[in-house]
Amino acid sequence: MKLSLLSPDDMPREKLRAKGPEALSNADLVAIILRTGTGKKNVLELARELLAANGNRLAELARQTQDKLVEFNGIGKDKAATLAAVFELVRRIMAEEPQRDVPIISDARKAYLFMEPRMKDLDHEECWLIYLNRSLRLIGAERLTSGTPVATGVDVQMIIAKTLARKASKIIMLHNHPYSAPTPGEHDLEFTMILKSALQPIGLRLLDHIIIGDGGFFSFSEENIIRGRRSIYTKNTREKSA
Repeated sequence: MKLSLLSPDDMPREKLRAKGPEALSNADLVAIILRTGTGKKNVLELARELLAANGNRLAELARQTQDKLVEFNGIGKDKAATLAAVFELVRRIMAEEPQRDVPIISDARKAYLFMEPRMKDLDHEECWLIYLNRSLRLIGAERLTSGTPVATGVDVQMIIAKTLARKASKIIMLHNHPYSAPTPGEHDLEFTMILKSALQPIGLRLLDHIIIGDGGFFSFSEENIIRGRRSIYTKNTREKSA
């Protein structure tokens, strides 16, 4: 349908003038940025399809490169450049403004409390990443796997790519042990050290690997395992043999 055939109340620019920007949907706002549609769909339809292709999440759309954007039917180089410019302006505005409401995750307990509502009652294993900037302010959190053990389900290169895409410099990895204590296994230690070693050469840092389970959490950082690679099995062996 041609945009001109829509009711004025449904046309993004007219709605903006009449009701203000807060009344517009995400698709309306994206449509205003795109300005025009294609021969087969109007700009509002194009905006809706573009958002749907990115999980209806503006944050996901903002992470797309211009090369990725032009792969979408109806988005040419000019539209891709305009979108990239808008999202870069947003990032710069956010960088200028004091981030009082953005949490600082400076230790394992804060990370645990942040993720506990998402992970404590799961009946399957999930692995998450918390992305932080240099000041330990939260950039975001993302689920990497669901229903797959960490050692076999998570790819180190995928973690690196996602961390760079988020423009994060530090990460915290978390996974859960459904219906059991948060006791790490040998594979947990091995993967943690592999990930730490892979991140260091490119200036990224693994702050912690936290296991959430019945009765609380286990922090590799608090146990000095990440820094010193202290064995967690000597203690367990002593307890079994005592």
